[in-house]
Amino acid sequence: MDWSLLGFGGLNQVLNIHPVFVHFPIALYPTALLFYGIGLFRKRYGLLLAGQICLALGLAGTLLSVLTGYWAQESIPHGEAVHRIMGTHQNIGFAILALGVLLMIWSFLKREGIPKGSKSFMILMGFTVLLIMQNADLGGRMVFVEGAAVKAMQTQTKEEAPDDHGEAVPEKKPDANDHQGHDHQH
Repeated sequence: MDWSLLGFGGLNQVLNIHPVFVHFPIALYPTALLFYGIGLFRKRYGLLLAGQICLALGLAGTLLSVLTGYWAQESIPHGEAVHRIMGTHQNIGFAILALGVLLMIWSFLKREGIPKGSKSFMILMGFTVLLIMQNADLGGRMVFVEGAAVKAMQTQTKEEAPDDHGEAVPEKKPDANDHQGHDHQH
């Protein structure tokens, strides 16, 4: 293990801190949905409370994600493709925040410990989770497909590419018995 890599040095190199917060709603809203679903089905009020706590924490993460995303939009250079994705990503983020606030308020309107209109509550919660997953896909596309906010990788020739121990790896010569490029039965 390389101890010199510890200490959050990566945060000093990122263009913005939006990626630090986006994973909280991605994890917490589906967890809230799961707790609410099991709690409603089994009538376990402790699980309903766990769902409400996850919803509250997910909403806090959503608020931080929306704020840092709003501040981040001008911090990264981007072309037309990223700009289009970013606009949709931002609009869905605002919708998720509004739905999260609505769900949080609704979670306090209870009858016998269960949110009133629990079927509608669960449908809206499921729709919100679906929007969160869609927005995660859009964010992933901006970063991993379009390369937004990612440092360019240094390219190396095969002769220069190091192995796991930092040594150059010699180019592998093709095997005389290699069957790539032609079909036949043996």
